[in-house]
This record gives sequence, C-alpha cells and structure tokens, in this order.
Amino acid sequence: MTRVSAHVADTSESAMAQVPPFTNLDAETAATLSAAYDEAVARLLDQPDVVFEHIAERLIALAARGERNARRLCDEALIAEGFLN
Repeated sequence: MTRVSAHVADTSESAMAQVPPFTNLDAETAATLSAAYDEAVARLLDQPDVVFEHIAERLIALAARGERNARRLCDEALIAEGFLN
C-alpha cells in the first residue's frame, strides 16, 4: 500500500499523509498528488490545518476521476475550495 505525503512548513504531519492508503494508487499518481499538494500549500500561506485537509480530500477526489496533471489538480482543488476563480 502507498501513502501519499508532502512536506509542509511546520513539523506536524501533513494532511496528505493522513489520507488513508489506497490499494489502487500507483507510484506515479502518488507523486503527482504529492506535487499538487505541495503546490497548494505553497500558494496558501497561513491557513489552518483544516484547509489543507480539505485540499487533500479534493485532490484525491479529482485524481479518482482521472486527472493526472499536478498543476490542474492544484488549480481545481483551490477553485473548489473557493481560493481561485
């Protein structure tokens, strides 16, 4: 099983690391999700952890629908959460 993780500014465990493992998540998809999450974290400064948890959930949902481009994943997650128009 693969767990997705991403680095965040503080030392707490990232929201992506808390996402339950998926048996159908290949290494390339995990890397794409991690890159998208890292980009979202970098673009959303000083947000509470719950925001990053929602972003992680959105990223997983978008990837489950077939999106595999990290930039589009990030943008669509941020749009869905109201951070982009």
